[in-house]
Amino acid sequence: MAVTSLWRVKGYVGKVILYVMNERKTKEQKIIETGNDDSKEECALADLISYATRNDATEKEKYVTGINCSVETAREEMMKTKKAHHKEHGTVAYHGYQSFAEGEVTPDAAHEIGVRLAQELWGKKYEVIVATHLDKDSHIHNHFVINTVSFADGVKFHRTNKDYYQMREVSDRLCREYGLSVIEKPQEHGKHYAQWSAEKNGEVTKDTVIKNDIDECVEFSFTVKQFYTEMEKRGYRFNFDRKYAVIFHPAYPKARRMKTLGDDYTPEAIARRISRNMRPRRLMIPPQDDPEKLFFDGNINDPEIFSNYRSILVHFVCGFTVIRQRPDENRELIRTFSEELRIFNRRVEEQNLMLDHDLYTDDDIEKYKAELQAELKEVEEARRVLRNSLKRAVRAENEDEQIELRSDISLLTKRMEKIRKETRICDRLLADKPVIENNMEKVKEYTEKLKGKEKTGNEHIRGRG
Repeated sequence: MAVTSLWRVKGYVGKVILYVMNERKTKEQKIIETGNDDSKEECALADLISYATRNDATEKEKYVTGINCSVETAREEMMKTKKAHHKEHGTVAYHGYQSFAEGEVTPDAAHEIGVRLAQELWGKKYEVIVATHLDKDSHIHNHFVINTVSFADGVKFHRTNKDYYQMREVSDRLCREYGLSVIEKPQEHGKHYAQWSAEKNGEVTKDTVIKNDIDECVEFSFTVKQFYTEMEKRGYRFNFDRKYAVIFHPAYPKARRMKTLGDDYTPEAIARRISRNMRPRRLMIPPQDDPEKLFFDGNINDPEIFSNYRSILVHFVCGFTVIRQRPDENRELIRTFSEELRIFNRRVEEQNLMLDHDLYTDDDIEKYKAELQAELKEVEEARRVLRNSLKRAVRAENEDEQIELRSDISLLTKRMEKIRKETRICDRLLADKPVIENNMEKVKEYTEKLKGKEKTGNEHIRGRG
């Protein structure tokens, strides 16, 4: 299964550099040195090629191939082609992407597929760099850097919808040839791959919540009016005055077209499903978690859970891990904590910071934040001194010293970014503490309610005597 995309790169740095600087995408950022005479288009092209071919992601350029150009001089060759046809400005290159399912393809096969794809689509007219990235565990993907000007006839490449679909079709054909899975045409309309992948892996998405609620309300409704009344009780709103009917989730301001949820979730399909409820049927109720082990292997009433902030947050994150793994068994909790599920990764960051630095209370967090701010001042001053030294090395044309100083400055910059990030997490921890404590109390109330239902459900047995 491979996912493809293709977009243009225009300007000096643009969104490609924002993507490059994302710590989740890359471990190490290579510094690009260009002469003072380089144009912004040349710099942007250099940045893009450097990112696509960076060593930490491509295993020291083992999986980098140049088509109609050399990897080492790709930028110069592409710019030479542009200048030969007087087309240096505007879109400097197209950045393509081909991602494979985790664990399904080897680096060699992925790179071979990428090279064949590039040769078939662009190899007759354009210079292309193909780089296979291995910077994520089990996540192998190809990057393509395509020159916008043809070396053959000087025609400038403009991506159209036809190019996008052709890229996907060729990629699917090659994947089938290599025995890889392919995303067949989905029955649901307008489903993004990220959503398709999340639902396939059992993760909770906004659409999952909406569809679960619709399914529940359909199950217990005998008329269409009853269905919409029940949905409104849960906070949903509908608008049927548009071309396509839309639904509003209570926790999200943006509307969702009902037809994009799937063929069973249009107003007409819902009405048909409700009409079948008049027939005799067996009532199916999904199993619920054991109240005592809903969030963790222990008792929710254990006072140790609420003994300090760290304990509360750790149990909170553990509990939401359970909810994400078993959405069908925790529908009420998903509705109650839909916003928390959306920002779950932020809660994990907060928990990890407290665990890594032995933070237990508000005072611990404040103290650690003060240490971060003091360290930040020291690092900023050290970087300032190094930058002044770099200016002197540039004037003296001492290239060895420049390389060493730039490396040291880069390390200090990365440390500053980490300090600022951890400071922001500390601020979140202090600001969100009342919210997290309140949510844990809601969980406690929910488990008590479940236990009360179990007790009530067995009373008819005890009363037979």
